[in-house]
Order: sequence, then C-alpha cells, then structure tokens
Amino acid sequence: MNQKLHTISFLALFISAFTFAQTTYYVDQQNGSNSNNGTTTTTAYETFDKAKNNVSAGDTIEIIGEYKNPSYNASYSYSAENDAHLWHAENTIRIHNLNGSAGNFITIKAHNNSTVLKGDGANIFRVTNSSYLKIEDFNIHGEVDNIPLSTANALQFAYLIDDANLQGTTTMPDINDIKFRNEDETNDTDDVVEETDTYTDISTLSVIRPSYIDTRGLYISNSDNIEITGNTIHHTPGGGLRVSDCKFINIEENEIYRCSAKSYSGTHALVVTKTEPIGSNNYSINILRNKIHHNYNEQYSWAPTKIIITPRIDEGKGISLQRNNTDLWNSGSGRILVANNLCYWNGFSGVHTNDGNRIDFINNTCYMNSYTNTVTYAGEEQKGNNIGISAQGSDDIKMINNISVIDTDWDAFALAAGGGTTNLVVTDNIIFGVNGTVNEDVDITAVDVDTMITNPLFVNAGDQNASNYDFSLNSNSPAIDIADSSQAPTDDFFGNTRDVTPDLGAIEYQPTLSVNEVELNTIVVFPNPFQNQITIRKPKISIENIRLYNVLGQKQSFNSLLNTNSVILKLNDLPSGIYVLKIDSVTKKVIKR
Repeated sequence: MNQKLHTISFLALFISAFTFAQTTYYVDQQNGSNSNNGTTTTTAYETFDKAKNNVSAGDTIEIIGEYKNPSYNASYSYSAENDAHLWHAENTIRIHNLNGSAGNFITIKAHNNSTVLKGDGANIFRVTNSSYLKIEDFNIHGEVDNIPLSTANALQFAYLIDDANLQGTTTMPDINDIKFRNEDETNDTDDVVEETDTYTDISTLSVIRPSYIDTRGLYISNSDNIEITGNTIHHTPGGGLRVSDCKFINIEENEIYRCSAKSYSGTHALVVTKTEPIGSNNYSINILRNKIHHNYNEQYSWAPTKIIITPRIDEGKGISLQRNNTDLWNSGSGRILVANNLCYWNGFSGVHTNDGNRIDFINNTCYMNSYTNTVTYAGEEQKGNNIGISAQGSDDIKMINNISVIDTDWDAFALAAGGGTTNLVVTDNIIFGVNGTVNEDVDITAVDVDTMITNPLFVNAGDQNASNYDFSLNSNSPAIDIADSSQAPTDDFFGNTRDVTPDLGAIEYQPTLSVNEVELNTIVVFPNPFQNQITIRKPKISIENIRLYNVLGQKQSFNSLLNTNSVILKLNDLPSGIYVLKIDSVTKKVIKR
C-alpha cells in the first residue's frame, strides 16, 4: 500500500476509535409516538423514557412542546385530605443511572422557547445516580398560581405513616390514614401552633406528606459531573433547584423565582447540600451568574425529626448551602464557589451557608433579601439576622467583592457570621441599608478589611413589585474599580470581561464607549472553535439580528434556540471551516472543526 495512503488510513482508524457518534433524539408528548425512530422532529418519541433508554455518551435529547406527569391536572381543586391527587408523588421526568463520559456528556435540553416542563407531584425533573449530563434551557413551571393559599393551609400539617396500620396506600390513602402534626401536641389540645407547644416524637416512623404542595423543580442527588445551564425554574410550591450528595456540579446562568411558596418543609430557591469531596483543591461546586429572586415561604415549616414547630415563617432563602461539612468532606479536598449571582427579594438571606466548609462568596449582588419581614410581616415584630450574605456554623469562608443591601427597619445584618463560624475572610465589600443606618455584625467587623458602608448606586433597584430591575452600576458608583483583583472572576453576570481594576458586585460597570465598542464588550461567543453549536450571550439579544456567512460571503442557514440573554445556533450540518458571524453591528470570526 502507498505509504501516504497507509498513513491516512491509520489516522482515520485512530480518530474513529476515539470519536463517539452523536445522535439527537426528540421527544414530543403531544404529537410523538414510541413506535417512531425518534431522530427527527417529525418522528419524535412520545415519552422521555423511550429516548433515555436509547442514548449513549455524546447524544442529545430535545423535548418539544409541553411535557407533564401522567396525572397532571392544572384545574385540580382541593376537596379532601385523602384525595389521591395530593399524594401521587409522580415525577415529570425521572432519570436514574444515566451516564455519559468525560468529554462526551449526554445533553438533555429544550427544543426551543415553546418547551415547558410541568408537574404537580414530587418533582418536575428528578436525577439520581448519574454522571456527565448537561441539563439546558428548560422552562420548568410549577403550580403555585393554581394552588390557593387556603389549600396550602389545609394541608400544611397533614401526613400519614407508612406502616402495617395503613388502611389505604401511600398514594391513595384512606381518610382514616390522615394525621395532622398540629394535633400531636403533648402539652395541650387546642391544635393551635404556639411557641410553648411540644409534639410527639415521630422521627423513627416512615412519614409521608402530600406531594401536591411541595413539588420541587429540579432535584439531583448522588450524581457527579452535571452541568445545569440556562434553565428558568419558577412557581414551584416546593424548592426550585436542589443538589444533594453530589460532586463536580456547575450551576450557571439559571433564573429561579417564585419558588418554595406553598411548602411545609421550609425550603429555598437553590439548595446545595452534603456535597462530596474531590481529589484536588479546585472547585467541586460552581454556582455562577444565576438570577435568584422573589422566592419566599407562605407556610410554617415542620420536620418529623423535631418535636417543635415555630409559629412563624422563618425560611425561604435564595442560595442555601447546607451541611457541606460531612466527615468525607472534612477529610477530602475542594471548595465551593458562589460568584456573580444576583439575589433579590428572597424571603430570608440572599446567600447563606449553614454547617459548610471551604466556601467562597465572590462578587455577588444581594438586595433586600427580607421579603418575609419586609412584606409578609410588615408592621409586626421582625425577627432574624441573616438577610444578606451569611454563614452559620461554618469554616474557611470567604466574603469578598460583594454588594449587600438590606432593609434596616430591624436589627439584622448585610454580612453576618455566627454559630461558631471560623477562619472567616471578609474583604472589599459594600453594605448599605435602605431605611436607615446599617448595623454591623460583631463577628464580621472582628475580621473585616476595607468594607464600605455606602450606597452602591444601582441604575434601578426598585421595590418588591418592580418589573425592570437593573443592578448595573451608575457611573458615579463607589463600587467601581475597588474590588480585589486577585479574587474577582474574569467576567461578570452578563459574561462581560472585567477590566484590570474590577468592580464590586455581580455586574461590571460599562463606561461610555462607541456604539461598536459597547456592542463588542457585551457579546460573548463560545466555544470557538466549535463542533456542533455555538452560544451567543448578549443582553436583549434578537435572532433577527444574527447573520452567518462563509468565506465566500454566502449566507448560511441555521436553527436556533432563544433564551433570556443568549441564543444557541445549531450548526451540526455546517461543513468544517472559517465563518463570519455578524451580531447587530459586531463581526466575529468563528471556526468549525
């Protein structure tokens, strides 16, 4: 054989041995069929499980249109505590033991903007014991607007015990199976929750509570190497996003709002708990560039492991890190990074760690994270210290380059530490109070360096009902150019590159530039070079203003997916080569491998 041909053949075999064939499977619950092949939008599967059972490393599943759990009923009306619909505990999407591989993630994503996942059971999207997955661009829509507060009130203390005495089942209970926690009092019989009440110990029993008013948006557990990007999770009666017993998790550019409202479990918008150690000092968990707002509780919370119920709403945080100090974590390595997030008008705390180790809070913007006291309990006695960025019972915590603005109508703190928090670093932050002089936590001031008490001068912070929040910095903001550059991320909330003298908070100030310079600095295109798709990130982006040309100047067609501040161009069929991408008045060269 010719030596040149032999070499080419060898290279082809070598490349093919290390290249995974990539297939996109489509799921359309309204129009698909499981007898289809699933590989085009017109031959889509009907169920997610059918697609899940066929994917391999490197493949993609795209969901088309509305996808919901089998018993979903948007018109459901509460009538009795033992109604099976309250207890069915279904998942809209359920993934177990699905594994891609390093460099060949399995991607599960929305097909376009009309895709919406709905559910009224245990979870809308549930993942267990899986690895190397990407979950992208979903609209995960809960039932908060369809659940009257009266229904949540009627069910908040209801439970049953899964034992030999159960007359029905856990999903179809008999009326005699239903118990009420507020009736378990040991020291009086009025069924009214009061400070002095104690309750029977049910911590050793198998307690089941109604799923209908505690539906989570996205819940991932016992998994690793998961990327959660560009999703909008909202109006879930339970928590928005929960990650438990995981490692190597990236949570980036998601929006979570109006979650945790109807739940009895005192939950939050974004919870990361009991993470696992890794073999290096890199970040095991990255929580970056997320928008977390208007998440608060409307119910008292109770837990089977406790014999008290606090007769007050006292949960509903934005980003809550919990119990990340397990024995494995303490003996392992790695850190958690929470950076460039916007957290505003959450119930109690914008960003908080309880019992956590090695956590960095860097360049976050937190504003009025006291919805419960400021709005729910307006005019009443107000309680709770942690309404900004806070740490409780934690170790090796950094609070650097943040902006935290709070309601100063009561004795609470913009930056707080307590419960024996140790090895705390607090530098280069701005704190401010909107209704008076801000109080400072003595545990913070004991270690603080260069934190300023001053108005950060946002462009438009607004009140709790504003429709046009803008936490960008005005040109005269004191937050400009004073961040610790050694700690600041290279980019900001919008993906704009920070300059050599970076600013505090999540959003880097953009000085007055020419029109083209402004456009150039607000557009991020990645990856470049690319293989199958590129993402264009830009505030107020429009597909109509995007053009793609080859080197001969010929316009190229593409499919696209529009998100809030980004567009994904699907370019699987494009030949390898150099292309010119025009976005508004900006031109960029991109290369397909």
